[in-house]
Amino acid sequence: MTPAVVDLPLRPAERRDIAARRLASLGIAPRGGGGVGSVAESVAETVRRQLAMQAQDLASGVWSIGVRNAASLRDVESAIEARLITRSWPMRGTLHFMATEDVKWMCQLLNGGVAAATRARFAQLEITDVVLDRGRALVTSALVGGRALSRPAALELLRRNGIHPDGQRGLHLLGRYCQEGLLCQGPAAGRQPTFVLLDEWVPTSWEPQREQAMAGLAERYVLSHGPVTIRDFAGWTGQSLTFARAAVALAGDRVVAEEIGGESYLVHPDAPAPVPRSRLHLLPGFDEFLLGYKDRTAMLTAAEEALVVPGRNGVFLPTVVAQGQVVGTWGRRVGARRVEITVTPFGELSASRRRGVDRAATAYGVFLGLPAEVRFAGPRR
Repeated sequence: MTPAVVDLPLRPAERRDIAARRLASLGIAPRGGGGVGSVAESVAETVRRQLAMQAQDLASGVWSIGVRNAASLRDVESAIEARLITRSWPMRGTLHFMATEDVKWMCQLLNGGVAAATRARFAQLEITDVVLDRGRALVTSALVGGRALSRPAALELLRRNGIHPDGQRGLHLLGRYCQEGLLCQGPAAGRQPTFVLLDEWVPTSWEPQREQAMAGLAERYVLSHGPVTIRDFAGWTGQSLTFARAAVALAGDRVVAEEIGGESYLVHPDAPAPVPRSRLHLLPGFDEFLLGYKDRTAMLTAAEEALVVPGRNGVFLPTVVAQGQVVGTWGRRVGARRVEITVTPFGELSASRRRGVDRAATAYGVFLGLPAEVRFAGPRR
C-alpha cells in the first residue's frame, strides 16, 4: 500500500474529526481504568494499548499514563517495580514507556541503524569499538544476578575501570547498551534512574520474526494513534518511508486507507469511536497527542505550535486540550503540601472551559496525591 501524498489544508470540520478520532485512539477520551485485574495490571494494559509512550521527561511520562488511567503516581511506580512496564530507548534515541514484553523486539527492530547514526558523535567523544566492548563487559558483570546500578553508580563503575564518563561519554555508552537490548531501566533509586540487564529483568518477551514484528508495529501504531499518514508512522518510528510502507503492507487488512481532505490516512478497522464531547485535559508536554505525529495541524495551527514549542528546540510545553484542540499551555510547581498549576490560554476561556480546567487540575492533583490550586495567566498571543 502506498498512500497518495497531497498537501492540502484541512477544513475545520476535518481537523475536528481527525483530532476527535485521535483522542479516542490515544485513550485520552474518556479517561478511565484499563479494566483488567489489579491497578498495576491496568497501568500495564494502558501502556500496552499505546505500544510506546514518550517518557524522556519522567514527570511527563508518568502523567501521560495517569491521564489515560484512574491510577495514581504510586500505582505507575508499582507497575514499574512489578516489571509490568519498562522505560528504555526503543527508537529515535528517546526514552519511552512500554509494556515489558515489548521492549526487546522493539529495540531489535528499530535500533538497527543506531551505530551508523551515532558514528560521528562517538568518534568525536573517542568512543571506539574497544571502549564499547569494555564498557559492555563491565556493566554486564556488575549487573548479572538481578542487580541494579543507579546512573551515578554506573558512571562511577566506568570511571574506576579507566573509561572516563565525562562530557556525556558515559551517558552515550549506557544509552547505546539500552538501544542494543542489553540494558533497560529498572525502578528509580530516589531521583536517579537505575539500570538492569534486560534479559534478567524481562520475565517474558514477544519474539517475532522481522516481518511479523513489522506488521505488528504498523497495526498497533495505527490502532493507538490513527488516523495517521505514512509520514507520521515513519517519523514516529524513526525509520524510512520505505520501511513504513513495507510494514503497512505486511499488516494487510488490519490497516486500511481512508481519504480525508485530499490526503490518504491510515486507520484501523477496530479503531474506537470518537467521544462526541470529550472533556478538557491538561496533557503533559511530551504526550503522544502531539509527539506521535509529524503533522499536527489537526490539533493546533502553526502559530499555536510556536507557542507550545517556544524555543523551536523540541521542548514541548504542557498543553490544555479542549475538544481535541490545543487552547493553551500550563505549568506546575509541586510543593510539599500542594501543586500549583498556572494556565496560559491562547485566547479568552469560557466559564465552562475554566470549570474544565479546574476538574482536570483536580485529577492531576489526585494523581500526585496533593490538592491542586489553579491560576490563570493572561492569554498568549
